[in-house]
Amino acid sequence: MVWVLRILKVVLILVCLALMVLILMQEGKNAGLGSGVAGGYADTYVGKHRKDTPEGKMERYTGILVAAFFIVALVLNVLAN
Repeated sequence: MVWVLRILKVVLILVCLALMVLILMQEGKNAGLGSGVAGGYADTYVGKHRKDTPEGKMERYTGILVAAFFIVALVLNVLAN
């Protein structure tokens, strides 16, 4: 049982590091604010296909890593008690 806890701790640390890197790599939300309000960003091709852009993929991976962080942290907490 001790080796499972050690593996989960290593996985949690790796997920945390990957999450920090992804969050720091993302572009700020207000970077495109002026064109979004004035130009109708949602009606453009890029606005409609945001999930296919590198920024959209990073947002998706960030969400997956956040979910993995919570799951691993909960499992680690339950197994430690």
